[in-house]
Amino acid sequence: MVSRNLFCAGVSASFASGITAPLDVIRIRRQVLGYSYSQTSGYSFCYYQSPVVVPRKDATSVIDILKSTAKYEGVGGFWTGYSSEAMRQWTYGVARVGLHRVFTRKFSDAKNGEELSFEELIACATAAGVLAVPLQIPFDKIKIRQIKDMWYGKSRYRHVFHGLSSLRCCPEFVSDFKKVFPAAMVRTIVNNITGVATFDFLQQRAGSHLNMNPMIKTVIFSTLSSCCVTLFTVPFDSLRNRIIASPNKYTGLTMAFLKIARDEGLFGLYRGASITAGANWLHNFIILNMFEMAGSFWDRFLIS
Repeated sequence: MVSRNLFCAGVSASFASGITAPLDVIRIRRQVLGYSYSQTSGYSFCYYQSPVVVPRKDATSVIDILKSTAKYEGVGGFWTGYSSEAMRQWTYGVARVGLHRVFTRKFSDAKNGEELSFEELIACATAAGVLAVPLQIPFDKIKIRQIKDMWYGKSRYRHVFHGLSSLRCCPEFVSDFKKVFPAAMVRTIVNNITGVATFDFLQQRAGSHLNMNPMIKTVIFSTLSSCCVTLFTVPFDSLRNRIIASPNKYTGLTMAFLKIARDEGLFGLYRGASITAGANWLHNFIILNMFEMAGSFWDRFLIS
């Protein structure tokens, strides 16, 4: 069952990221490029050359981002950084979703098959999130910086493996890792609790009372849990992305929050909120439904 859960998590998470990649590019650019640009503020890292800056306007609206991305990068620009995202989902995504399923099954077995309480589901979701976060940060750094850099004409990383090599050779990587770790941890735990744990809770408590096709129930419960993800993760998503994009400007979770609140007001945390909410909702919805479909495929064709 462990291999089944990890396989289903990898397939569902990577598939979901491929579908939501354009929304990801738009939301990240809206979050990290919505302020005035200066070369010294975002690009003073030791492990890459400064990108070539091209005359493109700031990402002051979603329409600006759509037009400029299409004009300068073509359709492929909306999948910038996807190789990093795919690798991220086959590591971080597998741990975040797959380990949660492993933990809940082990917990249930220890209780002789009894349903888990919401508190126990939260504990499983939190444990899986804590283990997943260290796998997330390197790929997030590469992806977000690729998306940011290409807005100005040239990425510091040629591909995901070049990015990993650059991070490995940089003495500042550990300090940058420490800066973003709290924001990434909070976002992942909130995402896991509101998404996967809430979905499992709805399936346990309401699933047996609904006389309908299991797939329809999965769609209903994944829709509701995705709404919870959308509601609670937007500000943490923004904080994490900004720290990754500009670690010299935002030196940690608390500093980033205070600086954004001071300079832009609390609504600065919700820049690009509509796109972020849509991306998070769709990503969670696809993962939960694809996980069940991948599980059915595993049981039918690979179980023997």
